[in-house]
Amino acid sequence: MSDNAHGAAGLTAVIQRGWFTAGALAILTLIEYVVATTLDRPTLWLLPFIVLKGGLILEVFMHSSDLKTLDGGNA
Repeated sequence: MSDNAHGAAGLTAVIQRGWFTAGALAILTLIEYVVATTLDRPTLWLLPFIVLKGGLILEVFMHSSDLKTLDGGNA
């Protein structure tokens, strides 16, 4: 029974992390839109947002931190 409860809590944490990431990506995209439509040459101003969004996607959805382990993250 404790394994079931721990599994449900783990699933809830993963879902919350996914929603948080989706919200962060939405906010960054909104800021990117405002910057891109306001400035004449926005490329340099958009680079930090591109890096942040890429990092979030790599970590949360692609699990890039698992590449640090020799077995590819499989325990």
